[in-house]
Amino acid sequence: MRKNEASGAGFCRSGLTIITILFSTLGVSGQEKTSPPFRPGSTTLVVLPDTEGYPAKRPGTFHTMMKWVADQRDDRNIAGILHVGDVTNNNTRAEWKVARACFDHVEGKLPYVLAAGNHDYDHTPGRLTYMNEVFKVGELKKKSEFGGVFEAGKLENHYQLIGIGGRRWLVLSLEMGPRKAVVEWGNEVLERHKNDPAIVLTHGYLYYDNQRYDHRLGKQRATPYNFYGEGADGEQLWDQLVKRHPNVMMVVCGHVSSAYLGYRADEGDFGNVVHQMMVDYEKLRGGGMGFLRLLEFLPDNETVQVRTYSPVTGGKNPRGSKLEEFVFKLQPATRSYRKDPAVTPSEALSRAPRNRYRFGGPSDKREVRDSLGDQNGKLTEGAFLDGEGRLVLSGDGAVELPQGLIEGKTDMSFELWFTPTAEKYSWSAPVRFGSSDDWLTYVFRNLTTHRAEIAVDRHNEDIQQGVPAKPGRMMHVVVTYDADGADSKALLSYYRDGILRGTMPTSLKLSDVTEKQNRIGPFAGIFNEFRIYDFALSAAEVGGSYNAGSEKLVVAKPGDGAK
Repeated sequence: MRKNEASGAGFCRSGLTIITILFSTLGVSGQEKTSPPFRPGSTTLVVLPDTEGYPAKRPGTFHTMMKWVADQRDDRNIAGILHVGDVTNNNTRAEWKVARACFDHVEGKLPYVLAAGNHDYDHTPGRLTYMNEVFKVGELKKKSEFGGVFEAGKLENHYQLIGIGGRRWLVLSLEMGPRKAVVEWGNEVLERHKNDPAIVLTHGYLYYDNQRYDHRLGKQRATPYNFYGEGADGEQLWDQLVKRHPNVMMVVCGHVSSAYLGYRADEGDFGNVVHQMMVDYEKLRGGGMGFLRLLEFLPDNETVQVRTYSPVTGGKNPRGSKLEEFVFKLQPATRSYRKDPAVTPSEALSRAPRNRYRFGGPSDKREVRDSLGDQNGKLTEGAFLDGEGRLVLSGDGAVELPQGLIEGKTDMSFELWFTPTAEKYSWSAPVRFGSSDDWLTYVFRNLTTHRAEIAVDRHNEDIQQGVPAKPGRMMHVVVTYDADGADSKALLSYYRDGILRGTMPTSLKLSDVTEKQNRIGPFAGIFNEFRIYDFALSAAEVGGSYNAGSEKLVVAKPGDGAK
């Protein structure tokens, strides 16, 4: 502890010496390069990536970063600082003391919001961090921007209200792997401040490939899921909190050290676009080379310019990634309701489906139940239920369904809600009925090209569409076969997200398809629901079902005008 304390004190007394040593160690010139240009009238929000490599070994780097931020407060109109977590490496009092000394450069000058990372906790049972000994809630409460905390005296879950570009923003900081009660509290805070645009700050959320952390995929290291025995991962946090609020504009995180950067944008339930970014440089030389992220909110109040800069090296990241400098547009909510409008009588299903699979039950269950037709399916290896009503398939996982689902039928439809999780596909079928010679299927030829297809005696006809899928984004797909749909021919139709994507007259008869193997998969994806109908859904019915969502089955009452 004394050694670390002395290092911090030494920097304060002789900053020039330590900066020279740092430049030599990092292999860069001591000559200051030009920092990123600033557009007048803008407001800057500074994001600090994981700083765990600095307090114990390189306190001078940490001090240089924070001093630069303090010095740039007026020139860049800096509104505040967000730290993504892993402030320290080992959660020692000595490291936290160094961190506190570094933040002293901005104390009383700029608001700052800290997130607690996994390295900021003790390894003993419970969530113990010394953060609260040096960043005292009682002192922070005296500041005008401070909002509140989840637990008295603890900073790991708190929120602040910061002025950015002439408008008040809510910044909600959540612990690593937020507990269920924390997520509920976060929902309450976001609802209470629904008129303020919001940023969610947490440590573990995005993974290397720009997917959110999702424990159901079974392949992601250092997951926040079940952290200390209870904790939400990124996908759970998205489903249970982020997408549910019209005011959430951004999620900022760190944690994943090998890829350094990540970014994705998704539409929330109210039409608002949520920009999600991960920033972590700790595996670069010198524990991160002093890089920090600048979010520049331009004067139009809708454009955010993203920059990366190191006040230690005076330059940009040598990786030259396109994710170092880019621009995105803030898009507020476009509707006042969570989902699309309620299903009208004309859009309701004229009849209920014949079979309905919803994937409920405990995670160790090896059967999926058909709640309407009692034609249950069996899970193969590589398939499991997540315990939250979803089916998870690896690339080889599938659900074997019984025969008799389509054989002998003249008309039918199948409908599914699912989320692809792979970056690449090659003739992978989310659903397939039939045999090696006859089939009705919906297949990913690749990630961007999909087809609905029927075949009899290996003669196939198909509707192929280039409607790209996006890993991690749910899809709604309906394929219908109408024996009387096109004059003297049957009509095969394919819908995606409630929209008709293509139709094709076909001479092939559904009643000629011989069933030997019906299945969901093999496919890499997460399935919410699968339905089979013994009639061809109309376009209005497909749109109504899409609007209602997978959790709601809307069937028309007699005489209400349903089509």
